[in-house]
Amino acid sequence: MPAQKTSLQTRPGAFNPADSSFFVLFEQDRVPSPGEKIMIQELLVEKTAYLANLNSQAPRRRSGKKMSRQLRAELDYTRAFIKFHRALISPWRRLPVEILSEIFLFTLKVRGGLRDIRDDELDPWVDDRAGTLLLCKICSAWRAVALRTPALWNTLSLQSYQVFRRPLDWVSTWLDRSRTSPLHLQLLWDPKLSPHTRNSVLEIFTSHLPHTTRLAVEEVQYADTEPEPSPDSEDSHPELPLIAPMWDWVHSASRASPHLTHLSTSQFYADSFPVVNLTHLYLGDPVPMPQVFQIFEHASNLQNVAFRVKGPAVACSPGALLGMKSVSKMEISSEDVGEFLERTAFPNLVNLAMSHIFPWPDAEFRSFLSRSSCALTGLGFFDCYVAQEKIIGTLQHSTCNTLETFYVDECAPSDADALLQYLTYHGPDRPLSNPKLRGIELHDIRALDGLLSTMVESRLFRNLVFVWTTSTDSAGKHFLLLCG
Repeated sequence: MPAQKTSLQTRPGAFNPADSSFFVLFEQDRVPSPGEKIMIQELLVEKTAYLANLNSQAPRRRSGKKMSRQLRAELDYTRAFIKFHRALISPWRRLPVEILSEIFLFTLKVRGGLRDIRDDELDPWVDDRAGTLLLCKICSAWRAVALRTPALWNTLSLQSYQVFRRPLDWVSTWLDRSRTSPLHLQLLWDPKLSPHTRNSVLEIFTSHLPHTTRLAVEEVQYADTEPEPSPDSEDSHPELPLIAPMWDWVHSASRASPHLTHLSTSQFYADSFPVVNLTHLYLGDPVPMPQVFQIFEHASNLQNVAFRVKGPAVACSPGALLGMKSVSKMEISSEDVGEFLERTAFPNLVNLAMSHIFPWPDAEFRSFLSRSSCALTGLGFFDCYVAQEKIIGTLQHSTCNTLETFYVDECAPSDADALLQYLTYHGPDRPLSNPKLRGIELHDIRALDGLLSTMVESRLFRNLVFVWTTSTDSAGKHFLLLCG
């Protein structure tokens, strides 16, 4: 651990780093020369031997004797002396700044998990400033390196109920430290937020749009928050033309961000966004089907997309088919999804999530899979009114032979245990279904006594790495998490 300049104030009789003949190394944040390092090592050998001698003089705990005040003070002084000088020759001080900077980047949180077809970069991300701020508090040398590492400052998530009740000067300071590093900006705003505060934040964001690659602006409702009082009257702080209303700013921001590749927003108008450069797109509110088709026709680089279709589609020539070769990950939801599936094909689709669909378009869905001829590695059903038998039919489709992760959550209730039976290995006469499946997540699946454990055991010995279930039986709900 490096010596800290903030701990130089010592109690009377305690070790004071300023008394060390090597204090100049600490004061100048300088790496010891080879000669100085040898001298410090020799000094540490001497002091370590002296500490061992002091420890031998200390009475044993069970002896009933008390340690003298003088001996205790000498022990504390020697330990502090050794700790300070060890820090001076600590290996981290010899690391090049570039290596130390790369190590700092590993302090940032890394997202991951089984449900990567939903919990990915399209979802709102967790603010991760704690690690960066902690690095700046260790010592002045680390702070200097952190301030010269733009990638530590290029991600910022603002949530109105957390950060908008104090001055916003720090937001500009934070983003300025990113320099020209590609920015990831997220604003989760509450309608109760005062226009003045909202506009102040968006004005700061606007100045950094030229090097923004990821932008997320979502409206959220926080039930426990009160409307924020405006610092002055609305007359003294009129809304800026660029950012009033909020969604007009989002549209303008997209046009002002030439390097924007990731966009997440509640409202979307295809005519207003430069979709050509987008690779990741998340749309919160329902989008008319004609606009969805317009997006796909113009966004030739789109790889990851999540949207809710609102139909019906516009009239077109019979047999017209939209094929998107660039899309590899998609989450789709709609009551009109059947018509969309009938008119699309995604040959390179790898991860597919179907959510909030009622009724379930079974024939259209299977036809879509056959038409796409894709090789799925991730498949999920969330809040879909689909029976277990139809889910099994999907798993038996040729496109699911390569399936590696699979989840079912909040789907049609059923007293049957057909899905668990299907996933269970039954011996040589019936080979293991979906043999490459290594991650399973099931919620609200009803299981007979012993069936759940039998299914888990049968797959666990065949390289199953993750099982997460919420099953229901006569005794209530049971949670099971297994890692192999």
